[in-house]
Amino acid sequence: MQAAADNADIFSTLTRPDRSGAPKYMRLSTVLMQAITAGHWKAGDRLPTEEELAVMTPFSLGTVQRALRTLVDQGVVVRRHGLGSFVAENDLRMEDPWHCRFLDADGVSFLPVYSRVLSRERVKTRGAWTRYFPDAGGNLMLITRVINVNSEFDVLVRFYMDSRILPRLSKASLRSLDGLNFKTVIAGELSVPITRITHDMSIVKFDATTAEAIGARKNESGLFMQAAAMMGESACVYYQEFFIPATDRVLSIPDQLPKMAHQSR
Repeated sequence: MQAAADNADIFSTLTRPDRSGAPKYMRLSTVLMQAITAGHWKAGDRLPTEEELAVMTPFSLGTVQRALRTLVDQGVVVRRHGLGSFVAENDLRMEDPWHCRFLDADGVSFLPVYSRVLSRERVKTRGAWTRYFPDAGGNLMLITRVINVNSEFDVLVRFYMDSRILPRLSKASLRSLDGLNFKTVIAGELSVPITRITHDMSIVKFDATTAEAIGARKNESGLFMQAAAMMGESACVYYQEFFIPATDRVLSIPDQLPKMAHQSR
């Protein structure tokens, strides 16, 4: 009885008038994400069935299915054939994000973010990253990941590094990097501190590949942010590119260097 009451409380907001303009499936996926974040359903827990969710909420079965599919695509939920939908065992929530910090409505706290790695590859072409890693040669690597912000929108992130400087990120399994704040890995691998981080931003039109990754339209305008972490004047630890769709959320750029407690090697 208590579980039923808790479920009713979770979905009660969906019965109230909504003026956000958000699609129904997005409203439902947001509520599910918030419940998971709050610990109502923990890693490995089975979620209510699609049919049960259709009864618990004012939405159709099709809307429920699309909401769950959204969470599956984000890596938050996994489906097991014949058994149902479960909260993913690997925690995708990124603790203490440094660059992807979006303010909540209170203007103080930050929205939760969830990261999922798409690929890791060696970089053989030249680009904006070349100036930061002029001597990397065949050691230059790119990790591409998608960061979901509060189940509201996705950010595409391209993380460039010299594998000799950050060997763990270049060798770890991709699954183990999901939800990982790279800052914690960097803290354990550097023998000298990061002394400077730069942020440069501009408005760009997304190409087809970027647009598809974040659910935007080709040539849609959004924010392009470049961030580089430096050791001293010229040694680069990492260079990142962020592709952020139009949003009402405020992006907070930190004005101090991250606190990175160095671990014993």
